[in-house]
Amino acid sequence: MSIQATQGIRGKGENSYAFWEEIKHLKIDEEQPAFIYKRLDLQRHLPIEDRNYYTYIPIPNVRKGIRKSLRTPEREIAILKAEQEVLNIKVKLAQGASVLAVPVLTLVEKFLASKRTLIRGKWESKAEAGKRSITKERYVLIEGKLYNYLVAFLGSQTDVRNVPHLKWNEWEMWRKLNLSRGDMRKPKAVTIQNEMGVIRECWKWGMENGLIPFAPKLPFHGENLITDDKVRRDTWEAHEWNSFSRKVREWLKTTTNEDENYVWDAYVAYQMLFFLSNNGMRLGEVVKVKRKDIQFYQRKGASPKNLCAFVQVHPSTKTGAREVNAMGGEFAKRVYDKSKFKTKGDFLFCHLDGTAFTTKQFRTWFNRMITFTNENERWGKYFLPYGIRHFYATIRLQNGTSRTALCENMGVTEPYLRKHYSHYLTRLATEDLMKMNSDIGIGGRIIPDGEDFTVPDVTE
Repeated sequence: MSIQATQGIRGKGENSYAFWEEIKHLKIDEEQPAFIYKRLDLQRHLPIEDRNYYTYIPIPNVRKGIRKSLRTPEREIAILKAEQEVLNIKVKLAQGASVLAVPVLTLVEKFLASKRTLIRGKWESKAEAGKRSITKERYVLIEGKLYNYLVAFLGSQTDVRNVPHLKWNEWEMWRKLNLSRGDMRKPKAVTIQNEMGVIRECWKWGMENGLIPFAPKLPFHGENLITDDKVRRDTWEAHEWNSFSRKVREWLKTTTNEDENYVWDAYVAYQMLFFLSNNGMRLGEVVKVKRKDIQFYQRKGASPKNLCAFVQVHPSTKTGAREVNAMGGEFAKRVYDKSKFKTKGDFLFCHLDGTAFTTKQFRTWFNRMITFTNENERWGKYFLPYGIRHFYATIRLQNGTSRTALCENMGVTEPYLRKHYSHYLTRLATEDLMKMNSDIGIGGRIIPDGEDFTVPDVTE
């Protein structure tokens, strides 16, 4: 009896299955057995005996089951491969993972959908929205990083279940060679670290939600432990800032011939720059300050031109509500006095129409200042608005502000301060580190070659 007759044909027409055969011992739970078959509508240039086998495996709660090419025309080999497929499916089901292909794009879209449920309102505090809430800006950042640097790296249709762990070893080099925009600079170490963290969070979510088989190691396991010196963002030294402040004053003068909206926005951005450099507030905190949130005062013995201010940070910002004791109040006062919007509920740093500056708008103005002053080329650095906050922190540390007071004012923890400002903390310890005992060190005696020297085990 021929093989075809023994195994049979299922169906009618060109979509019929030839060499169809149930493999009775291959089952998922109590489902019907898997079967193997050859397709009459594919590989028509070959005799039916030489065409590849396929398998169909019924799966609980999966309407159409799983169909897969076994890539062999040999029955015995096809059965062995079908057995392996059934075993793989049983393992995935035991792990709670998906048995169907999960494209990278699907994983990202599902993860982002879960993140969107955590976005809090623009003026909603963490306490109101829950500790797990995120800002819209943070969501947009996560979204961009995943589409630009995860989907692009793995491929949108790649099955996340089949990504080998070693694949992640290639990501950092790929990231540096494939910038999302052609004009982007090589990413800094801290940027790479943050992107690794977002990708790992997404991958972990996929495991926890049954889209990816459980693995003992997440992406970048042990690889993104960047040293503190690489975490530091570029900022100004004191002499660099003095030079920058003179040049940016020249920049402001160049804006006076533009239309009134441009002139006003340039003026406000200039005052914001120096206000930020004197208080260490986050940019997102400053743009939400209203006139009712700021109270000016003058330090005893200080020049009337030099004001300080108490600033109430809105609860909807990154670390919630706090009071900031700010130097450089005169920069805020200039806008306060000159603005046409003077009710308590009006934004302090606003446009001519009263709408608040956005963080994106300030970044645009900041980049114009940096381009005009040629800061990056002059100092061999890459300045971002966040560097202003770092400048404030370093200057305060150098002027003797206690770590505790600085942390309270900036809304950070002492571990954060040590991590990001270790370089400057070491500088401040120079006097202690360079102390010498008159009997040792530079003041001590040099031991000639060949002279024995021992530390006695008994002090006489």
